[in-house]
Amino acid sequence: MKNWRLRTGILVLLWMLMSGSVVSQAAVQGGAGQKKEGRDNSGSYDVTDWQDSIPLDEVEKVFQKMQGEESSFSIQDYVDDIMEGRASFSLGELWNTGLQHIADQFNGQKDVLFRILALGIIAGIFVNFSGTIGDRNLGETGFYITYLLLFAMMAAGFHMAYQVAADSIRNLLSFMRALVPAFSLSILMGTGSGTSAAYYETMLIVISLIETLMVNILLPGVQIYFLLSMMNQLADNHFSRLTELVRSFLRWTQRILFGILVGYQGIQGILMPVLDKVKNNTVLQTAKGLPGVGNTVGSVADTVVGTGILIKSAIGVGGLICILVLCFYPLVKLLIFTVMYKIGGAVVQPVSDRRVAAALHAAAESGKILAGYVFAGALMFLLSIIIILICTNML
Repeated sequence: MKNWRLRTGILVLLWMLMSGSVVSQAAVQGGAGQKKEGRDNSGSYDVTDWQDSIPLDEVEKVFQKMQGEESSFSIQDYVDDIMEGRASFSLGELWNTGLQHIADQFNGQKDVLFRILALGIIAGIFVNFSGTIGDRNLGETGFYITYLLLFAMMAAGFHMAYQVAADSIRNLLSFMRALVPAFSLSILMGTGSGTSAAYYETMLIVISLIETLMVNILLPGVQIYFLLSMMNQLADNHFSRLTELVRSFLRWTQRILFGILVGYQGIQGILMPVLDKVKNNTVLQTAKGLPGVGNTVGSVADTVVGTGILIKSAIGVGGLICILVLCFYPLVKLLIFTVMYKIGGAVVQPVSDRRVAAALHAAAESGKILAGYVFAGALMFLLSIIIILICTNML
């Protein structure tokens, strides 16, 4: 009977060493903790090696390259502060900086708004007073020239908004490519290999789909919608059905993509931590029953799991803040672009031609769709991290 228990204990220890789970790491550290100097019987240990093993340097490098001088936040410093029991970042800092950024953007767009209003009023003058001039064709010619000037100005503004949205989504994808390996490793330490592998694979799928569909198909589709809307006003609404079809496709594709990806991540985030918890508890209870080393393995395992959860939570929250910083300012620019053209369309409608008001409304709709893409992309990644943090910390 004694030999049977000894053989069973040896097999369990070998399986723990080969499994790659958090408990196996705890068992290794627990067995070695009796021989290392400077460690007490409670299983305490220095977690600096664990923290340094997570590749946050690459995440920090990518984030600093993207944010420029717009924010002083550092994810590496934030994780260090959390591990030392302090957190220096405040959302109030981001909000105050955002208000200043909104004021600067609004002041920079005022001149564009005034030019749009002036051109809209001039176009209305050509149309409404062409009969008093005595030549209807002359008034129509003046309107088309003014409309082309207005279209050139709106096209320049839309191109700026398009570049802001495209760069924001690309920066977000590049940041997530750097963050996912580090966050997955922290999940491995705090929860288990199943959740870590599932999250890593899921995020690779999400990043690939967003890059393929949103960057390469949907964003160029917004350009097509903008051009069709401008042409539709010159062609007496002959492209109205096609324009509406393109807009519906852009909106519904975004919603379907968002629903599928968030739903899939939610299912993975709910199931995999439970499976890891069951597996870890089974191995841990078996290890605690081993004669001689059971108590040491159990105490060190609890400490290791708690430390892993702390590291995972710090990296996850730091990643959330980085996503907010990366997407906040582009969203501000896109929303100001949309609001400016909404105001322009509302103001010129009583005094100008309906085609001018419709063109301004279409430009505002294009900016709204671009802002929706940036918001949806950021929200997908935010929810993916929040789901993992909630589901793994509750177990």
